[in-house]
Amino acid sequence: MIYFLVTASFLLRALPRLRLRNSLASDTYFHLYCAAAIREHSFRLPDRLPRIILPHRYSYPFLYHYLLACLPMKFRLWAERLTGAFFDTLSLVFIYVFSEWGVLQMGDIRLRSLPIVVAALFAFSPALMRIYSGPRAYNGSPRTVGQTLYLLHILSAYYALKTNSLIGLAISLSVGASLVVTAKFGNQVLVFFGAFFVVWVSYQYALLLLGCFLLALLFTKGHAWSVVKGQVKHSIFYFKNLQRVFLFPYTGSFGSWVQRGSEELGRLIRTGNLEAFLRWFYGERYYLHLLLTVYPQFLLLFYLFIPGVLSDPLEQFLLIWMAAGFIWFVFTKTRPLLFLGEGERYLEFALFPSLFLSARYLIGTWEIVLYVFLGYSLFSSLYSLRQYHESFAPLDRDFERKKALYGNLNQQKPGLIFPLGSFHWQVLYHAQFPVLTYGGNMDESLLSKDEFLLVYGQYPYPSGDFRRIVDRYNVSYIVSDHAHLKHYRTNIVERPEEFDQRVEVIGEIPSLVIGRILSKNESGKQSTTLMETATYKGPFSKRGGPLRT
Repeated sequence: MIYFLVTASFLLRALPRLRLRNSLASDTYFHLYCAAAIREHSFRLPDRLPRIILPHRYSYPFLYHYLLACLPMKFRLWAERLTGAFFDTLSLVFIYVFSEWGVLQMGDIRLRSLPIVVAALFAFSPALMRIYSGPRAYNGSPRTVGQTLYLLHILSAYYALKTNSLIGLAISLSVGASLVVTAKFGNQVLVFFGAFFVVWVSYQYALLLLGCFLLALLFTKGHAWSVVKGQVKHSIFYFKNLQRVFLFPYTGSFGSWVQRGSEELGRLIRTGNLEAFLRWFYGERYYLHLLLTVYPQFLLLFYLFIPGVLSDPLEQFLLIWMAAGFIWFVFTKTRPLLFLGEGERYLEFALFPSLFLSARYLIGTWEIVLYVFLGYSLFSSLYSLRQYHESFAPLDRDFERKKALYGNLNQQKPGLIFPLGSFHWQVLYHAQFPVLTYGGNMDESLLSKDEFLLVYGQYPYPSGDFRRIVDRYNVSYIVSDHAHLKHYRTNIVERPEEFDQRVEVIGEIPSLVIGRILSKNESGKQSTTLMETATYKGPFSKRGGPLRT
């Protein structure tokens, strides 16, 4: 059975990318670009990322980028496509092996089926397969790598604590050190969850954490310190300046969630449109809704109060782990702590203990609930495949046309490119010209707050003073798409008519627009604005000498 689950886990995550090979997400472009930069830098970590204009340091966790850089481009692209499938499946193997060992330690013959049940729940978990949180399972990202490393780190630490195993300790120490330079969110989990383990499991875990950071510093010749320092500085800046612009407007209320749910349920009853209801059901991001639809096992709290259920040390350890994830999930759904990342990611890191404890109680008691949960998880996984294809097939279809547009852009007169919206990593990956953006982590000692807010004052959009930006930095080209350009022109830019006159679109498809910035003399000769000459349903059109796909 475990071989079937391993195969199913891998294929469910791999098949979408085997079918849509070029459906690259924005962050995926960043990781591939960083890998290319490391390879071009003779496999030494660059202090700065090439062609990024604003002052910065390359302080992002680099291990995933370095591993990609070791592969030739053809194999690097395949590694990106299969990262989520490989590491989620590797996590499944670790979970199964540890669960087998744990059940033997507990000595309860009634729990013989528990390891395979937990593995099945993990393989099909809607928390890992949904596309609205990444999509983590289908695109190359250090996020899945970090979750696997953390899982191996903490399981090995507990094994070492209970058996005095030096091998377990060495694995936990080395894997924890690797995590420090692999994933930003994994670093936060190391520290935030670690506080719970130090207080309620063993003070020795504090020494283990310290050893992980020291080992990371030793083996990276101090570069791990730049990673930690860069993350802290960026978090402080995000707290002070970005979250009120980028996150506050999207925090919903309980009342609005109830209203949306009532409307969708009423529409389902009136029209019978199940597809529309499912899109809302799986796409709603309000945190209580996520507990109901994606992490229902966290709601099985009643077993905590049943005498004898959590008497085993392993169960108590898993409960503390689960509580750490849940508490940080709740904390980071409050406005002051939104900058610490999507709260549901903390639940992802606590997924194994939540599944183990809930299944451990349901086996032999309410097994019908367990079967329903398994069926629901399998349905959700299959539905996620459909959602992924519908959402990302356009990216795959447009990929070659985008390459052609960027290829023609690279034949133009060299100049600075300014992305409008979340296009900076895509531009850096495809284009050869310098780009007006920053290097991933914001550092006020390198880039002042005022300069950052001028260029990204409506993050991920620029401030409304478009004329000042293009004149100050001598911008030659802009890159965006119809939707982002419409939003920027309609809601942000201070002088829309001047914006129309200064931008000449030289190549476009609906998902990519490349424009040339005209000088003041050139723009004054224009008799019509871009908005008046649109040929697409979107707001912009080709003018001048179009780049053909």
